[in-house]
Amino acid sequence: MEQDGLQIVEQPVNASVLFTMDAIGEPPELLLPIFDEYRKTPLYLHVVWRTRQAPKTSDLKQFGGKKIKQYWDPDGKTPSLGGRLRVNGTLIEMDRLGLRMALARAAAFPQ
Repeated sequence: MEQDGLQIVEQPVNASVLFTMDAIGEPPELLLPIFDEYRKTPLYLHVVWRTRQAPKTSDLKQFGGKKIKQYWDPDGKTPSLGGRLRVNGTLIEMDRLGLRMALARAAAFPQ
């Protein structure tokens, strides 16, 4: 489960598939299993940690994999998504159907 290192945010992160973690803790239970269903697509999940303290290695390991990029934004430059996933500019609730439809649409019609 190799991945790029944690990047420090200098400008707000703007990615087609974006999720923010506003506190250290567990990711939503549906996010990673459903995103994993799209591992053969060109999609990358960008996770922004909006915490004052840098996430620990154990926190980063929760989002393991080559298709995930993680950022640390201690100054809150990237706006919080309030526990939702943003796909191509649209906020998606954490339910199975909504996540699958949004990710399928993003994989089929990348922006």
